[in-house]
Amino acid sequence: MDKALEHLLGTIAQMQREQEETKSDEDVIKVSETVSAAASVYETVRNTLEYDDEHLLRRNAIKRILKRRLADGDSKRLAESLLRELIWAKYLPNGEVQTSMINTIAQILEKYKLMFGTLEEETQEGQHVYKWLLDVLSVELEYTLGPPCVDEALASYAYQELKKRVEWQTRTIKESDKDLQLYIGIHRAVLRSNVATLRYRVLTLYYNNWRTAKAGDQVVKEIAMNVSKVIESVEGQIYHPAQDSVYRFVRRHGVVFHLLSDIAQDNPEAFAEAIRSADTATIDTAITKAAGVRYKRFRTRLNRTVMRAAFFLLLTKSILAMLVEYPYELFILRSTDYLPLTVNIIFPPLLLAIVGLTVRIPKKKNTERVLEELHGILGFGDDFKLVFKRRRPWGRGMLWWIFNGMYAGILVLTVSFISSVLLQFQFNTLSIFFFIFFMSLVAYFGLRIRNTRRELMVIDLSRGFFGTLTDILFLPIVRAGRWVAIRAPKVNVFLFFFDFIIEAPFKAAIGLVESWLAFLREKREEI
Repeated sequence: MDKALEHLLGTIAQMQREQEETKSDEDVIKVSETVSAAASVYETVRNTLEYDDEHLLRRNAIKRILKRRLADGDSKRLAESLLRELIWAKYLPNGEVQTSMINTIAQILEKYKLMFGTLEEETQEGQHVYKWLLDVLSVELEYTLGPPCVDEALASYAYQELKKRVEWQTRTIKESDKDLQLYIGIHRAVLRSNVATLRYRVLTLYYNNWRTAKAGDQVVKEIAMNVSKVIESVEGQIYHPAQDSVYRFVRRHGVVFHLLSDIAQDNPEAFAEAIRSADTATIDTAITKAAGVRYKRFRTRLNRTVMRAAFFLLLTKSILAMLVEYPYELFILRSTDYLPLTVNIIFPPLLLAIVGLTVRIPKKKNTERVLEELHGILGFGDDFKLVFKRRRPWGRGMLWWIFNGMYAGILVLTVSFISSVLLQFQFNTLSIFFFIFFMSLVAYFGLRIRNTRRELMVIDLSRGFFGTLTDILFLPIVRAGRWVAIRAPKVNVFLFFFDFIIEAPFKAAIGLVESWLAFLREKREEI
């Protein structure tokens, strides 16, 4: 059996044993169940407005707490407050976090204090460094509270298996960068790591003793003195021009490792025995069953995401119509036509729902391809090579101008056609603008939602005649929506309201209530 696979199975078995072991008698942090219920409800409501993956929610909460409390001078007090808030919100189990964790967290906070202390927060660069360090710190704290041992072992296994099969046919990636680009692509595709996670992981690759470093260690002083250069090196790898291509390349094979991990975690000893005995029938049955579970889970998550996004879009568009479109018609045009208002409110969420809920996965064909790759990886079938190419035969010379000219022409024609149709229904200039603006955004975000199925897809989907025709007609307007989305201010008004208006006084009130309940409990015990 491959050493990387042995390490993965051993890690899974070890983690399962540790979860079953009897808990230590050491003192633990306990909070009031009453205030915990209130804080948990708050987090649930707030998280419905945030579109990050569920595995990032606790880390996001850590980052929010740090932003609010980082000014506290005492690292130990900050560490205790951080842990208590996470337990309040049920990101950590009540009565199971040992009090020694306060000192562990405080040591990490002390390590970063030197770097935060050297920042000039008034400058743009100082703000960038502050946000960067906050990302890295939140990930390190998350890893300390719940070490992702299985995830790291899975990423290591995927890296070893893909590295020996990839043939690089590109000049856009230096030889010295290929391994790291593959590593980052695996973290993005297999572990769904966000930018904050990648920053921490690449930093620890450059400085492998960072995890165990203490506040006064030389490596901390070195990074603090050269933090801008360190950030530049890390960001250069994360935002490498070829990284998105590498990510998409790895993503096509990520589901193979996800399914392997699923059946391994179900019973690591039985899986190891099946591999040793080359019991392909048992493994294939388990993989097929695990694939069915993932397909079903994807459908449930997709439906929830689409409905939540459609509701949020309906709410946002209704507010915008009442604040902008209706007053414009009433006071500028001196007339009111409810048809454009109604269409502009209903059409965007309806389009998003149609685009998102019509996603289909060819389950049988995809699962068969997964089994073929898995047989090659485990040594049961024919091995395979993966060729990475990054070429644009049309990317230079006259073809570039011709294709981009046609692209722009199709966009202009599409917008003109839609505008002429809307004019027939008495849409005014502002209503037409909002219709096209939101249609392009919704088309872009809807396509992104549809593309989440690629996390499960190993096979290519044939576009066919109608698919190609759709690309020709609507891809330009989808790209326009992408252009707007990238450049639009990334401010969620509702999240801003929660994070900066509600959260601080709400958490302060919870702390006060908990102190009052503790006071009452003490007085009751005295009686």
